[in-house]
Amino acid sequence: MPLALLVIGIIFLVAAIRGTQDDLFDILKDDFAGSNSFLIWGLAFFIIGAAGYYRPLLPLSRAFMVLIVVVLFLSNQGFFNKFMAQIRA
Repeated sequence: MPLALLVIGIIFLVAAIRGTQDDLFDILKDDFAGSNSFLIWGLAFFIIGAAGYYRPLLPLSRAFMVLIVVVLFLSNQGFFNKFMAQIRA
């Protein structure tokens, strides 16, 4: 957790130094608001992870978590298409 907070702090610091904090906040707003937001996926991941604390559901919970991660990578024109487009840009 401390490492994640450090990375988030570095991202905010770099955006502030470059003067692009408004762009960063617009991107974050788009990700966490609206009909196709990340919050729905995060809630699903949280619920399935919480079910994993019940021992008999642990293998099923892990399988569904992997499925959520795969769907996140393959949805919205695919992770790899967007990644290659950014490399070409």
